[in-house]
Amino acid sequence: MFNLKQSKMKTLKELRAVQTIDDLEDLEIGSVYCDISHRGGGLGFYSEDVASHFEVERFYLPPKFGAGCNYLGGGLRGSIFGSTFSDKIIGRKAALLKELASACVRVYENIENEDGLNDEEYPDGETNWEALGTRKCRNSGIRRAY
Repeated sequence: MFNLKQSKMKTLKELRAVQTIDDLEDLEIGSVYCDISHRGGGLGFYSEDVASHFEVERFYLPPKFGAGCNYLGGGLRGSIFGSTFSDKIIGRKAALLKELASACVRVYENIENEDGLNDEEYPDGETNWEALGTRKCRNSGIRRAY
């Protein structure tokens, strides 16, 4: 029988504290992949690592588990979204996976902000129309262009 107290599984509190890539790495779930740019991207873990850590079937997870952002075209990015998983995963494991996806969304957005992708002005004072447009798209709930 599986015992969460003896498990290496993280707690909701630990996952809620995650803000940076270093925090994600400190979870010791597996290697963190990060591909974030002005054209969207992804951040998180490979499903094999997540499945092993949370003791769930790998085929209940997407190939990569974390956060993503679709490129809409014209310099605009869609909303940042967390991974989903099969409804066969229930209870505490489901709650932990949802919180891990939320943690990856926070880290993704923090990286965008640190890299200046969401700054309304460039350092030279020019308007960053892509950031303004992306904010409008996100506020309206647009996730993808097709």
